[in-house]
Amino acid sequence: MSHKVLHSKLFIPPKFLEMPSVSIEIEPRGITFLSAKNTEKGLLPLTHGFIPFQEGTITLGEMVKKEPIIKALIDIRKKTGVSFARLSIPEEKTYIFKTHLPNLKPKEIHDILDFKIEENVPLSAKEAVFDYDIIPSLEDASGLEVVVSVAALTMVEELEGVLDQAGLTPVLFSPESNNVAKAVIKSSNEQVIVIANIRESKIILSLVIYGVVCQTSSINFGSSTFTELLARYFRVSFEEALLIKKKKLYSDNVLSLELFSYFINTFSAIKDEVFKFISYCNERKDVTGQVDRVILCGHDALIVGLDKYLSLNLNMRVDVANIWLNNFDLDTYVPEISKVDSLDLAVVNGLSLF
Repeated sequence: MSHKVLHSKLFIPPKFLEMPSVSIEIEPRGITFLSAKNTEKGLLPLTHGFIPFQEGTITLGEMVKKEPIIKALIDIRKKTGVSFARLSIPEEKTYIFKTHLPNLKPKEIHDILDFKIEENVPLSAKEAVFDYDIIPSLEDASGLEVVVSVAALTMVEELEGVLDQAGLTPVLFSPESNNVAKAVIKSSNEQVIVIANIRESKIILSLVIYGVVCQTSSINFGSSTFTELLARYFRVSFEEALLIKKKKLYSDNVLSLELFSYFINTFSAIKDEVFKFISYCNERKDVTGQVDRVILCGHDALIVGLDKYLSLNLNMRVDVANIWLNNFDLDTYVPEISKVDSLDLAVVNGLSLF
C-alpha cells in the first residue's frame, strides 16, 4: 500500500525537491511564512511575513472560504519568488501515538504501522497519511520505541489543492508541534523537555524526548487572554491593548512590574496546567527519566516575570526559546527580526530545518 508521507526523511528526494521553498503555517487568524537560505553562516531567514484573514475564513479548523487563502498563497509565492512549499499541519488535525516494535528495516516498519493506526487513532490506514520517529535513547536489543504522527488524507489533499491553485508545489507536510521542537531544541539534546507554545487562543504543551515529540496537550487560553486582561485594566479596545502589550510588557519597566500582580491568577492557572502535564509525563512507565526543563515559545513568552514565576513554582529551569538555535550562532549573526517577532516564527522556521 502506498502512502504520502508527512516528512521527507523516509525517502531520498529528487533534486527538484531540494530547490528553494517557502515554509507556511495556515491558521484561523492568517498565514505566517518564511523563506530561508543556506550560507556559510548557517540557514539565514530571507523573507518572512504574516497575512491576516477576515474572521470566518477558517472555522473550527476547516477552510470555509478558500479564495482569500489562495490569494494569500499567491502573494507569498510572488514575494518569495519560489514555487515549492513546506506546510505545517495544525495541532488539532494531528494524532500522535507511541508503540514498541521489533528491530525492523525502515520499509518493514512503515508496513507494520499500517496495522497499528486503526488501533490508536480514529482513522483507517486508507484514510491516513503518517510518518514515524524512533526515539534513540529507548533503542535496545529487544526492539524500537517508535512515535507515529498521523493526519487525515482528505485534509492533506485539501491543503495540496489550495497550494496547487496558488501555483505552489508541496514538498513537505509536518505537524505543528514537531516543527516547534525542530526549531527550539538541539537535535543532539538528550534531555526530557516540555515545550509550552503560547498561541493566540491556546497553549500547546509538547513532551519531547531526544528531540522527538511523544505527546501533546492543549490549554484553552493563550495570548488573547493577556490582551483581554490589558484591555480591561486600561479600559481600551483589544487593538489598543495589543499595542500596549508590545511596547510595555516585554521589557522591565514600571508598568510591566505593576502588571505582574494583575496577571498573577493567569500565571497561576498556566502553572497548574503545566504542572499537571509534567506530572503525567513523569508517571509514564514508557518514558525514561523525568522532565528536565520547560521551554516557552510564542511572543507572550517574553511577558516580564512569566518565566521566573514558572521556574520558581515548578521548581525547574524554564527558558524562553531561541528559535534560531539550529540555524546559526547569534554571536556571529543577528537577523533583522526582533526577539518578540521571532518567537512567532518557530513553526515555520522548524519546517525550514527539515
